[in-house]
Amino acid sequence: MLTFEQPLHERVRLLLRLETLIERFGQTRLAARDFDHHHALTVLVDIYALAGRVDVKRELMGEIERQIANLNRLASQPGVDPERLNLTMQGQRRLLARLEDQVGSLDHRVKGNEFFTSVRQRTALPGGACDFDLPIYHYWLSQATSVREELLLEWFQPLETVAEAITQVLSFMRAAGHPRQVVAPDGYHEQGLDTNYAWQIIRVSVASDEQCYPEISAGRQRFTVRFLDPGNFHDRPRIVARDVPFELSCCAI
Repeated sequence: MLTFEQPLHERVRLLLRLETLIERFGQTRLAARDFDHHHALTVLVDIYALAGRVDVKRELMGEIERQIANLNRLASQPGVDPERLNLTMQGQRRLLARLEDQVGSLDHRVKGNEFFTSVRQRTALPGGACDFDLPIYHYWLSQATSVREELLLEWFQPLETVAEAITQVLSFMRAAGHPRQVVAPDGYHEQGLDTNYAWQIIRVSVASDEQCYPEISAGRQRFTVRFLDPGNFHDRPRIVARDVPFELSCCAI
């Protein structure tokens, strides 16, 4: 199954972007080739560029506080395990406290670092990180894997709590959805949204052997899912003209 997600708020969109970048950083950092560490560093540049435009800690703290308030309302609901709910809320509060205790900006390790700044500036240009542009970068890539990894971890360290918080916040969002089996007649599905809920993510999962992918368009009151056939990736994708079974989750917490 291939899962596609559509964020319904800018805050969720930000967290999904950061989650993707952090996952890519983790995968490429663990690899041993210089090419992988080149990619890990360029991903880290993207993370700090995104974090520099938005107060990520404030957005995360706001979302955790909102989730705690919503979880607290569940305490009086029948069938809720009070012990499990209490443990969940305690975990959220501890994470919130860790974010509050984090002093300084997220980029304090790389801010003013000449090496990181030069890489960030040159990688913004097509082919800008060649050895004749950045001899120090070429030298760094020639170092032992452990040396490169040590520097990458040092620069990522201020993001560790943020990364953990993003994982936890998004896992709660996704777990709040109730997956159901749906069929899109002629590859098209339309559905209204109950405005009494603060919907955050729409998730569509489709079997890979269906050989199609969804385009999700969503507003405050309704959303649509249209399945397209990618063809041979040379011509323009075509709208699927058959019924497509898929799994749908509308997530709100």
